[in-house]
Amino acid sequence: MRQSLDPTLKFTLQHEGGYSSNRADPGNWTSGRVGSGQLVGTKYGLSAPLLVRDRGSYVTAQQMKLLSEDDFRTLTVQYFWMPLKCSLLPAGLDALVFDHGFNAGVKTSARLFQQIVGVEQDGVIGPVTLRAIGMVRLVDAGRFCSATQITALQEQLGCSSTGLLDSQTLDAIERRGRRSDLLCYALSSQQMADYRSKKEFTIFGKGWLRRARERLQLALSLVDEQPAPAIA
Repeated sequence: MRQSLDPTLKFTLQHEGGYSSNRADPGNWTSGRVGSGQLVGTKYGLSAPLLVRDRGSYVTAQQMKLLSEDDFRTLTVQYFWMPLKCSLLPAGLDALVFDHGFNAGVKTSARLFQQIVGVEQDGVIGPVTLRAIGMVRLVDAGRFCSATQITALQEQLGCSSTGLLDSQTLDAIERRGRRSDLLCYALSSQQMADYRSKKEFTIFGKGWLRRARERLQLALSLVDEQPAPAIA
C-alpha cells in the first residue's frame, strides 16, 4: 500500500548504508561481474549495474558517490516498488516483498510471494497473483510457516503455543481478521529459507537473518496500523 512506502524505504535505507567500493563485490562493477567494466561502487544498496541501466553505459564512481536519498527513493520506487506491485499489496506484505526484492532480487521476491499464495511462480506479480491473496486457504499458506513462526503467531493471538497450525489457531485468525499476519509469517519464513540456501550464507547469513526478523516486525506493525475488518 502507498502508506507503507515511507517507513519501508526508511527501513531499507537504514540497512543498506552509504558508499562502498569493495572490489570483490560484483555489484560494484558496471557489468555486474568482478573485474569486468568499471569499478564504481554502490551507494544505499544501489548497484553499479542498476545505475548503468538508469543512466546509460558510462557511469563513474563520482556519480555513484553523489547519489542522494532522493535519488534512492526515485530509483527504488521505479525499479523495485512498482515492478513488485507493492502499492497493490496489503500493508505489511508490501514491505516484505519490497525489501526482500531490493536485497535478493525482484524475481526471487516475487516467486516466494507467489509460492505462498499458490500461483505459478513466474516472478511477475500480476492480476492472478493479486487475486490469489484473498483466495488462498489459510491452511495452504500456513504450511510455508516454520514452527517458530507459527509459535510466534500463536503467542500474538493468545493461543496455545503448539508450533502447529491447528484448528484453534485457524479459528482465531479468522475471528480476529489476522489473515495478513499469517501471510506475513509465511512469507518471512520462506525469505529466511531463501537466505539459508545461498552459498554466501556462511559469510552474510547472520546479518541477512537479522534483517529478515526486523523486516517481519516492520510488516506486522504496518498490518496493525490498518483498520481491522468487521466481523459478521
